Amino acid sequence: MAYTDKLKSTRVAIMMGNGASPEVFAPMCGITTKGFQQTRATNDTVDWDCADPDATPITVRDVGATDWTISGSGLLHRPLLAQVQEAFDSADATNYRFMFDEPTGNEVIDGYYQGPGIITDLNITGTNGEYVQISITISAAGAKTFVANP
Repeated sequence: MAYTDKLKSTRVAIMMGNGASPEVFAPMCGITTKGFQQTRATNDTVDWDCADPDATPITVRDVGATDWTISGSGLLHRPLLAQVQEAFDSADATNYRFMFDEPTGNEVIDGYYQGPGIITDLNITGTNGEYVQISITISAAGAKTFVANP
């Protein structure tokens, strides 16, 4: 039998760059639900058979624009609030990483998606008797890259 080589969700992090050179990325502490979504638009054209105009046409599809989004939610980590608010208020994009980092024996298998993004959704909620929650959506402001480090 062969089982899936699994990755624990606790070893996935959303990281925010500090804009320095070289740039340093720090995990967004408290975020426990993390997501990375990639979408791709297409341009569709219907193509008719010139030899048989009554035949069913086919759809020809070309790659259009690509997009990516990072989302996360969890406990609001107090020191994170000022950084997130500053990034939300900024007219400039911030660099983000969606990072995989899990030790396996003596090595660390990691990789990450990275790109400039804009915080497009920032929600902070509180319920009496519970801790304050945060949810965030980061939308692409440019191309992303994927770096795999075996």
